[in-house]
Order: sequence, then C-alpha cells, then structure tokens
Amino acid sequence: MGTQGINTTTSNGAQRTQIAPIETILPKSQFFSKYFMGSIPEFLPTAEVEWDYLTKGAPLAHFVGDGLTVPATERGKYKTAKIETPRYQHRKVLGLEDMKSRQPGEPYGSMPVSMFKTLQERAARLRFEDDVECVEAVSDLREILTAKFIMEGVIDVIGYGVDREIDYNLPNRIILLGSDIANFKDNPQGFLKRWISNLKRLGFRPTEVIMSPEVWSLFEENEKWIKQLDNRRIEKGEIAPVEEIEYGAPAYMGKARDPFIDFYTQESEYYDDISGTMKRHLPAGSLILVTPQAKRNRYAYGAIDYMENGQFKSVSGEFIREEWHDDRAATSEILVTSRAVPVPSNINSWLSATVM
Repeated sequence: MGTQGINTTTSNGAQRTQIAPIETILPKSQFFSKYFMGSIPEFLPTAEVEWDYLTKGAPLAHFVGDGLTVPATERGKYKTAKIETPRYQHRKVLGLEDMKSRQPGEPYGSMPVSMFKTLQERAARLRFEDDVECVEAVSDLREILTAKFIMEGVIDVIGYGVDREIDYNLPNRIILLGSDIANFKDNPQGFLKRWISNLKRLGFRPTEVIMSPEVWSLFEENEKWIKQLDNRRIEKGEIAPVEEIEYGAPAYMGKARDPFIDFYTQESEYYDDISGTMKRHLPAGSLILVTPQAKRNRYAYGAIDYMENGQFKSVSGEFIREEWHDDRAATSEILVTSRAVPVPSNINSWLSATVM
C-alpha cells in the first residue's frame, strides 16, 4: 500500500490531496579526505604547524689505497615546512521571516489548527537542517583542498579578507606539454612504467593508479596495450570494470601485470562558487599513482580563538560550533569553523600527472 496523502480544502471549497514533497540533494564526495588521510589527526594549540623533512641517499663505501683514509661523508640536511592553517567557516541565520511560511511538505489549506506547525516546531526543524548544512559545507571545502593537495600540491586560500596560497612543492608533479601529450596517447603504458620506476627508486611501490575517465579511454583505445592484455599464452592482466559503491569512490577498471598495478577511475564534482561552474575533484586528463604510504597523510587542526561568556578562549577541533541568539532582533545564528590543513606523511610517496 502506498503512502496516504493529506486531504485539504481550498478557499473555494475544492478538494485536493497533498502528497510527500520531492527533494533532490546533490551528492557529495569525501573520497580524498578518507582515502589519502589515513593517519590520526593532530589538534594543535596554535594556528601554525611546521615539520622538518629530509631525503636520505644510499651512499656507497669507496675503494682506497694503502695508507689513505677516505674523505668523510657529509650529513644530510633537512628542510622545514611551515603552514598557517587556513580558517574556513559556514554561517546560517534563523529569523522570524524564515518561519512565517510553511516548510516543504507541511499541509496548507482549510483544515484544523492542530495540523499546522507552530513556530517552535518550524524553528527546531530549520535549526537541525542549519546544523547539518554548516558541518557539511565545511567538510566539503576540506575535501576540495585535500584534492588540491594531492593533485597539484597547491591550495589557493581565497575568500573574505584572505588571498594567499599554500605550496607543498610536490616533487612528483608532472604536466605534459606539446609533443609529450601525443606521445602519451601513443604509449601510455611506457609513461606509466617510467613513472612507477621513479617512485620505486625513492623506495615506494605503487599499487594503484587512479585516473579520470578520459585518461582511461586512452588506455582502452591503445591497441598495443589491449593486445598485450589479451595474450592467451601469457596472462598480463584483465579489464573487469566494477561500479563504484558510493558517489566519489573510485570505480575499479582492471589490473595489469606489466606494470603490476590496479586501474581505477574517479569523477566526482563540486560547485566552484568563484567561477560559478562545476569542477572535478580529480581534473579531467589527470592521474595519480598511489602507494600504501600515500594513504597515511593526516590533518592538522589549528587552534581557533573566540569569546564565550565574556572570556577569550582558544580551542582546536574538527568542527568548532558557535551559536548566538538576539532576542530583540528575534534571530539566532550558527557558525561552524575549522582550521584543517593536510600534512603529508611523505611528500615523495605519490605521483600526480596531467596528461591531456
């Protein structure tokens, strides 16, 4: 049996039935936040975070003649990365004007007074929805800056009263230009094997490659690579696509034996309010070579200063919620703030490339 609607009467006495409202909620992706940020987050007592990093070589001993001593090997030097954690917020204000009109699905027309929602009931529903929206809006922006961190190594911090960038100086960031784009189309496997070898020289073994559907199409259209997979005498891989489980999750496409790697595609989108257009978290024509270490990055949450009950306070957390009420203006507002910034486990542990 279907859901029973609500019978109402119009001002001229006509009967009608109001059924449940139809609500469309745009899907949201948290893939980059979950997949690449697997280590325990850190909650800082300050707004700035810094860490030292260095890359050690593998020096060899030297042959030396009798009576001589080999020169001393210099010690490796470290560098220090320093980031001011970006602050981002979402705010909602609830006033009487918001509650004067009925909410979606709320009955209207000629009916008993008990059928109508009170101001308190409308306010409770709207306040709950505002809470959810604020947390999700902050979480969605964190997802975008995490994708930027992984793919480009640069986060543009542009907003109200702020315009700066955070540059991680990704060492394995590749952008193909000119003839290299055509060469990649002719031999994507060759480029992939070379990049995998580069990561292995640094001590990291890629196990997955996540790419936009456009890049996967280049592999599928490459007859040499497909023919190699279809070799009946030597099994070098297979194409067996599996649909993604949730929005934003990578879809499994297949695996190869030369090189040894699993192939995935990913194509979630978000609305960019600066350009007014939809954009991909993983831009079209891009790919990421992923190693197990690349999934061990973490968030650092900078401290947020605020006032509560006339006292200045400093606190660090994933989502900092504040609420105010103004009796004279008959309004209440909710503000959710975060200062999350990605911190790499090892900046050398993945490779990102733009190939189209």
